[in-house]
Amino acid sequence: MLLCVRTARHLAIAFALLTLACPASTAFAQTPQPKPELLLSHPSTPLLSYDVATIKPIDPNAADQMVKLPPGVSLSPLSIRRYIMNAYGAIYAAQIVGGPDWLNKDAYDIKGKVPDDLQTAMQKMKTDDQHDQFRAMQQSLLADRFHLKAHFETRVLPVYEVVPAKGGLRITGVPAPPERKPGDPPPPPPSPGNPLPPGSSMTMRSSTGLSVLNARAIKMQALARTIGFSATELENRPIVDHTGFTGYFDISGLTWAPLGDAGAASTTDAPSLTGALQQTLGLKLLPTKAPIEVLVIDSIDRPTEN
Repeated sequence: MLLCVRTARHLAIAFALLTLACPASTAFAQTPQPKPELLLSHPSTPLLSYDVATIKPIDPNAADQMVKLPPGVSLSPLSIRRYIMNAYGAIYAAQIVGGPDWLNKDAYDIKGKVPDDLQTAMQKMKTDDQHDQFRAMQQSLLADRFHLKAHFETRVLPVYEVVPAKGGLRITGVPAPPERKPGDPPPPPPSPGNPLPPGSSMTMRSSTGLSVLNARAIKMQALARTIGFSATELENRPIVDHTGFTGYFDISGLTWAPLGDAGAASTTDAPSLTGALQQTLGLKLLPTKAPIEVLVIDSIDRPTEN
């Protein structure tokens, strides 16, 4: 009986010592990972597929004539890297990591026929749900025809964060744009001279070379994406919204002189993009780093012939 008591006592002491030694390692193991921003579209199970899909290479010179890229944008919508971005809901090229050089250079005309039953069902879906269906079919095509293999990661990348400038935001909220009902026709694309559809934006060059941005009932995230595509003076890095403003707002004639455009700068006293954002909207762009979800390409092949 005495032996049992001593054994129990030794076990209790050993357990107490082990408990004292564990908190640091346990806390280290349970350190929460940073929450990623700019999340990607993860594939559904099982993936949807097109009934029929055709993939045809396009001569790079012909592709340049087919697509007019805005200043500062080099990644053609006809490139496979851009197709991968669309398939996984990536806003910025930095969210697709790795892969061979031809992903950026080779141009392809890719067309897919949606199954009839799915086409009928999609007409009754909301816009976001329709986009999810298209992405699933694009992801399936990439896996079947390009043999794409990839995985998701969260990486801390250089970004610009949009924050309130000194003095606070100078924007006010407007009503949210009407939600499209299933089956409603899509709104017309923005065009010069016509009123902007709710939820859209457009950047143009004036006759003096200035950039002019107008928007109607957009969210801050949409503005971040727009200026990321419109501004040649910004480095090619994602833009994240840290303003805390969750509503919709209008922009009328946000004007700036593009950096490096000596003609525009010499004929006007228009501010730079950062100056225009601060003076007009009360916004500031700060270079920093943030966790971003990315898709890392493990392997990919040129497409199989039709």
